[in-house]
Amino acid sequence: MPKIGTPPDVQARRRSRILPACGGGCWARPGEENPVCAMLVRDVMTANPTTIAPTASLREALERMQTLRIRHLPVLRGTKLVGLVTWTDLMRAAIPPAAGDGTGRRVELPERLRVSDVMVRDLHTTTPDAPVEEAAALLRKHKIGCLLVLERDQLVGIVTESDLFDALVYLRGGDLDGVRLSVALPGGLEDLARLVQALRALQPDRWGLVLSVRLDGVVKRADLCATQVPPLVLAEHLAAAGLQPFHLRFRVAAKRR
Repeated sequence: MPKIGTPPDVQARRRSRILPACGGGCWARPGEENPVCAMLVRDVMTANPTTIAPTASLREALERMQTLRIRHLPVLRGTKLVGLVTWTDLMRAAIPPAAGDGTGRRVELPERLRVSDVMVRDLHTTTPDAPVEEAAALLRKHKIGCLLVLERDQLVGIVTESDLFDALVYLRGGDLDGVRLSVALPGGLEDLARLVQALRALQPDRWGLVLSVRLDGVVKRADLCATQVPPLVLAEHLAAAGLQPFHLRFRVAAKRR
């Protein structure tokens, strides 16, 4: 009887593959061969995901998840997508129900039930060319853990909340060591131009920079991560440009497992 406990450690299969390749209008961080443009679902999804048949047993589904250390299995009848079975679905079907059970105890799965009996049929999908922020918004709206990725009505991938966390870490420079700070931009684009000019004087192409900016009716600020530049030097350059940095800190990025 399979051992059922907490969900598999999906972070163990994290991939350092968030490096989109595109034709132009892109940028690249130092040391990266591939340019990065607007990050799309295709850049973070797992392509050609492992699937299962609707007639498979629950034990087979569970063992496949445990072996591959995943929590979602698209269900295909032939080449047609008909459902999705998740770790939670299997836990709910266990005897007794084991959803959220972190004890690691052995729990019985009903032999009479098939994947089709517990799978989700009302599927939430996206496309490979959808921006990652749209995929994240869908996960949040529907309170789900993954989206199935379809192209011409065929399953081509799966994107999970962990994939989107990886995208967030990459886009915000969470995978880099360095100085992190925020800069208020009350003057909007005028202040942003001064910020860019101040950073240009430090020759960021030689060390590396991740910059994110938001200008709207509520927020006017920039957040940046700069590598291999002394924090005080960076702060002095910004102050000389009439900009006031705040939340200045230096951190070592968490290493991927």
